[in-house]
Amino acid sequence: MMKLFNTPTPIVWNTYQGYLKAGRENLRHDLRLVSGLEGVGFGAKVVRGAYLERERSRAHELGYPDPVNDTYKDTGLVYDSMVETMLREIKAKPRSRSVIVASHNESSVRTAARKLEELQLDPLAGNVVFGQVYGMAENISVPLARSGFLVYKSVPYGSVAEVMPYLSRRANENRAVLKGARRERQLLTQELLSRVIPSRSAPPLQ
Repeated sequence: MMKLFNTPTPIVWNTYQGYLKAGRENLRHDLRLVSGLEGVGFGAKVVRGAYLERERSRAHELGYPDPVNDTYKDTGLVYDSMVETMLREIKAKPRSRSVIVASHNESSVRTAARKLEELQLDPLAGNVVFGQVYGMAENISVPLARSGFLVYKSVPYGSVAEVMPYLSRRANENRAVLKGARRERQLLTQELLSRVIPSRSAPPLQ
């Protein structure tokens, strides 16, 4: 599919799971694969993943090694390294490489933003975007957008039966970063006040 459609702009993208011990190698394997296809682009959506308990339970039941990183910190290290790998690829091949940094983890987002600036990548070029689920992590999305980065908000749609399992996985994935909820409420309150209460220099509402 990449060979057919990614010539050279990435149209067909792959998702890479940072919670897997093999996450980095999975990404590097596919980069090696596409590098052998002349003129073919590559797009990666880098996520943490939301199937930790299921993967671990399945490995225990079937008796094979646990494929999941041992700690949340390990997952963060794998995730950040995959994002850096893609940013370096984009630095080398800006027209044919793209990445979505899909994360609700503030630390990883900050790390990615710093690396993007360190590599002197254009944040508005369209080949590096940040992504969060609509209605979640506004404490990350809003400051990113205000700082000049491209931000996508994923909008799940469909019947309740179809959407709820997806949203429950996102909530499960984000348990470790729920401490950001208080900051998010503060940010949303400030944003609402700025829209409702006019500034002193602004004309009164008619």
